[in-house]
Amino acid sequence: MKLKFLGFALLAVCVCAVCCMCGSDSKTPDYEFPDGPDPDPDPQPGDYPAGLTVTEFTDDLGGGKQCLGFVAVADLKANPKLRFCPQFSAAKRPTEYFADFAASGKGVPCVVVNGGFFGGTTSVSLLVADGELRSLAAQEDLYRKTEPPTVYYPVRAAFGQSADGSFEAVWAYCVRDESGQPYAFPSPLGNDERTGTFMSAPPSSLTEGGRRWEVRQAVGAGPMLVRDGKNVAEESYWREVLDHGGVSGLSRQPRTAIGATADGKLVVLVCDGRNKRGSKGFTLPELADKLISLGCTEAVNLDGGGSSTFVGREGKVLNMPSDTEGTDPAGAAIVERRIPTAVVIAAEE
Repeated sequence: MKLKFLGFALLAVCVCAVCCMCGSDSKTPDYEFPDGPDPDPDPQPGDYPAGLTVTEFTDDLGGGKQCLGFVAVADLKANPKLRFCPQFSAAKRPTEYFADFAASGKGVPCVVVNGGFFGGTTSVSLLVADGELRSLAAQEDLYRKTEPPTVYYPVRAAFGQSADGSFEAVWAYCVRDESGQPYAFPSPLGNDERTGTFMSAPPSSLTEGGRRWEVRQAVGAGPMLVRDGKNVAEESYWREVLDHGGVSGLSRQPRTAIGATADGKLVVLVCDGRNKRGSKGFTLPELADKLISLGCTEAVNLDGGGSSTFVGREGKVLNMPSDTEGTDPAGAAIVERRIPTAVVIAAEE
């Protein structure tokens, strides 16, 4: 689903140039992979490499309703050749991200899912790729449920990987006094959509509790789903000011999420909804519970709705994106949205 940040498109276009300049000056060291056992021999076509599993799930929601989806779990310690690779573009379909990554010589793509929020074809969520800041998160927006509309400064969830290979979910804001560099905060700060309370000024590098977020790879959207092993989805949904933007967090919808387990495994999940394949989808709290059941101690919601797409090893869409006509995938012409950010799980050749 496209997050409907009215009035933000022009700002997003302007900051894209800033993103590139900031990224080119990054001092983040090259990624150093941990020692581990040699992976199994090269997989046969159609297989997934050692350390990466892809499974389909069907969860009973009660009342005769169910949620269907796919989960990928990547153990980068068991197989140091596996990579977490956020991608940024002018807007491509997920299968195009898969094909272009395969042609790039950067490795073998295994799984592709959609990334963060966008308006039109412009990303409005954080993305860092190989230490380069490629897309800033929305720095301000208009809350149109008040009269006149209220300017607010959203501090939203992001998921990243540091140079040492560890994963972390934070609340992030791209501070203006450091050319849009992302800062991590211990909470969404002073916003709360339930009470109509919003910060009067944007966070800065001097805001209490903030720290410069030094990550090698990162993708943002929101809300935070799991924090320290606890379900924080509903509280974060309101404090990240997402109800007015079309996220529909408390109704069942197609969803995409990313997280990490306590032992450092990377988890990505896509569920179908809107009756595609008979799946109702998840609410955000249900999605958080699902991720906790998979062992996640940290997890972040990515864009959902018609954007939610899971591409498997052979470059084929495994789920049924909700823009596709009908509810039965047999014979259906799968419709993929063009998206400006994506997440690739790849294997080094």
